Amino acid sequence: MRKIYGERRQVLLSSLHEFFGDTWRSWGDAAGLHLTVEFPGAIFDEAFRQKTRQDRIRITPLDYHSIQKRTHANKLLFGYGHLEPAEIRSGISLLQAYLKKQGYL
Repeated sequence: MRKIYGERRQVLLSSLHEFFGDTWRSWGDAAGLHLTVEFPGAIFDEAFRQKTRQDRIRITPLDYHSIQKRTHANKLLFGYGHLEPAEIRSGISLLQAYLKKQGYL
């Protein structure tokens, strides 16, 4: 399982590089089934979370899980353990297009 999840994590990281260049920073990318990604200058607030849910995009701002709100407003939480590599890559591509269209990038 470690090999499978490691491959999925690597696909996520390489897809982020492919679609977002160097405009982000990862947290917690050494292990686990989630990755936090910081997008400097972006604000992912409750309105963002509700809008993405309404648009059927399953992404969660890290701030949603934080005790002190607005501390991590520029970070998104990615869960990838349940996704196949092709789904991860496709999802990151769709997310990049969505964020650009909505003015978050």
